[in-house]
Amino acid sequence: MAQVTLIPSGQDFTVEPGEPVLAGALRAGLNLPHSCKGGHCASCMARIVSGEIAYPGGRPVGITAEEVEAGLALLCQARALTDLQVEAREVKPAPDVEVKSLPCRIERKERLAPDVMAVFLRLPAVEDLHYRAGQYLDIMLSEGRRRSFSIASAPADGRLIELHVRRASTTGFTAQLFESLRPGALLRIEGPLGQFWLRGESPRPALMVGGGTGYAPLRAMLRQLVATGDRRQVTLYWGARDTDGLYEHEWLRALESERPGFRYCPVLSDAVAPAAGLGAGLVHEAMLADHPELAGFEVYASGPPAMIEAIRTRSAAAGLPREQLHFDSFDYAPDTLAKLGAEATRT
Repeated sequence: MAQVTLIPSGQDFTVEPGEPVLAGALRAGLNLPHSCKGGHCASCMARIVSGEIAYPGGRPVGITAEEVEAGLALLCQARALTDLQVEAREVKPAPDVEVKSLPCRIERKERLAPDVMAVFLRLPAVEDLHYRAGQYLDIMLSEGRRRSFSIASAPADGRLIELHVRRASTTGFTAQLFESLRPGALLRIEGPLGQFWLRGESPRPALMVGGGTGYAPLRAMLRQLVATGDRRQVTLYWGARDTDGLYEHEWLRALESERPGFRYCPVLSDAVAPAAGLGAGLVHEAMLADHPELAGFEVYASGPPAMIEAIRTRSAAAGLPREQLHFDSFDYAPDTLAKLGAEATRT
């Protein structure tokens, strides 16, 4: 067991042998910056002031050799070999939310696309979940496992919590949601979690970029803006492989015609010659082509780690200050990644 001390706050916690430093911090109730937890997005990068760490799987893709040489580390993958002093900022939660662990039941399910299911959760009548549009929750599984899903509904939508779940495997939890878990099934959730929410104090127009079900937290933000009458300028870029993946295309087109200041830009990655009104290629490339200068915007990006990494790198070159980029990187849980790797090996 190793002792970790955060600088400059002086907070300390312990990590078990083989436990990621980030996991130990979260277990101790310390909310350090993080997103994908898979070593891709680099949002958990911190400086190791003293002590030694190791990466069991080798240097993660989200950190360069030069950054390692400079004493930086990705806390979601780093294991402590000794006691550590780590220079990292603790993120304060939104002031109007409280993280809770609550039971809930599946109210209903709706198929949105061949591989995407809307799952509606109902909390006990005596409980509330106060959250910011854009945050996520964890569904707690056996043996300490958990699955993270962005909340696709807005606080203004009412008591049901809507999730957009993409089927990730043939035998795991998402497969159960698609096949065997019926309305009335009991689950336990923890949330709200994350620092991805719409910054209401910013006067800058918002650029939203969603890849696949990375659309879900952006949808929550849009629905909250509509419900509260917020008229700020918003452009949504939503990328999918094909038209099935744009499962709320008609609603977004209607919103574009009804709400002044809103623009919707759908992009298909598998389409060579898409229909009128649909772009082709990678969604972040479409956003950057339209906006080569980003200093005057707030950018909200959610989706696969590769998309987030490209936006992080390219947006800085386009003049976007770091504090004006807000992102949520979607990655598979470690045990799901292992299972997918085993399935790929078998096939």
